[in-house]
Amino acid sequence: MVNWSEIPEEIIRKIAMEHLESLEDFDAFGLVCSSWRNSIKDINNFCPYKNTQLPWLMLADPPNNSHRRLYSLSKHMFRNINLPEHHDDRWMFFASKGWLISSSLSNKNITLFDPFSNKVIKLPNILPKVLHFDEIELVDEVTSLFVYYKFIISSRPSSSGDDFAVATMFDKTQRLAFWRPGHAEWSIPDAHFFINQVFDVCYFKEEFYAIDLYGKVMAFGSEVMKRQPRVVVDVSLRSDDLDSHLDVIPYLVEVENTLLVILRKIYMGDVGEEDEDKYYTDSFDILQLNVNDGKFKQVKGVGEHAIFLGFNSTFSVDASSYKHGCKADCIYFTDVYIETFRSTSVCNGGSDMGIYSLKERKVIERFYEGPSQFCDITPPLWVERPHF
Repeated sequence: MVNWSEIPEEIIRKIAMEHLESLEDFDAFGLVCSSWRNSIKDINNFCPYKNTQLPWLMLADPPNNSHRRLYSLSKHMFRNINLPEHHDDRWMFFASKGWLISSSLSNKNITLFDPFSNKVIKLPNILPKVLHFDEIELVDEVTSLFVYYKFIISSRPSSSGDDFAVATMFDKTQRLAFWRPGHAEWSIPDAHFFINQVFDVCYFKEEFYAIDLYGKVMAFGSEVMKRQPRVVVDVSLRSDDLDSHLDVIPYLVEVENTLLVILRKIYMGDVGEEDEDKYYTDSFDILQLNVNDGKFKQVKGVGEHAIFLGFNSTFSVDASSYKHGCKADCIYFTDVYIETFRSTSVCNGGSDMGIYSLKERKVIERFYEGPSQFCDITPPLWVERPHF
């Protein structure tokens, strides 16, 4: 009978380096025995170039739980992660560059948390910078949800933790704020004369780019407060011929060193009608931007790539690098319509999720229909694979 714990560590590490390709593989490998688990506990040492980890879907577990579950698209299994701290509080979660960003619904504290290394970075509270909030009683959860809409990290923080920047969309008007390590407070650029209600932000070629409600794209330099943002292009989303039942949500994403605008068209039921609470993603359009001359053109697809969007920062992956579980030329989307699903009596949000084929021009399947799908605080969102 083989005593697995007596196998030399160098052999265990060699097997892991040559044959394991995802965190699920490492999890299963470590279950053999404690010595195997200890031999591979530092995953950063194991072939990062072979990392074929698909993004996870973070489920909408009860808000006051001390853990969250990540669902694997390829393995159809769950991975539990413990949160860095737990209080009698409710947290709203976002994700960017493989990190989770949590905002307390009672005191608005902001925490960056790496679920794979358990590293924690505390960010300053943005509210002292915003006089507008002095007039609002932040005790109502509906009001609390309007404080932050999304967080975008410029790059995955390294071990030194000082080589990245963070952008957030906050307030009911969805203004922009930026923060860098070492700064005591957030920087809020005076850009409201140029851009309205920001819907998404992308870090592209050493600059943050933002797109607003009407399709105007602006670029913010690396020194956000020292220079005026520049208008890149206005794609005019709110055209007169747009179907009155369709609402358009724009996203920005980098694909192969090109900045794309993703236009998500959501069908909305008529107010007062029987289907008032019904909404679903109808279609997507894609525009390719030239950030140098402001020109743009419509494109039909993204080739071998797949795009993931939701409450996370929008990102793309090369689907061809995965053996299975990722469909090329598709958009994986999760529910983001807070205003509607908080008032929906049927399912409390989370139902508008699926995979949209850009080639077939339709939603081709659902990727998850299990428990912890519906939540009015933090619906399911995508967590990128770690980039070591």
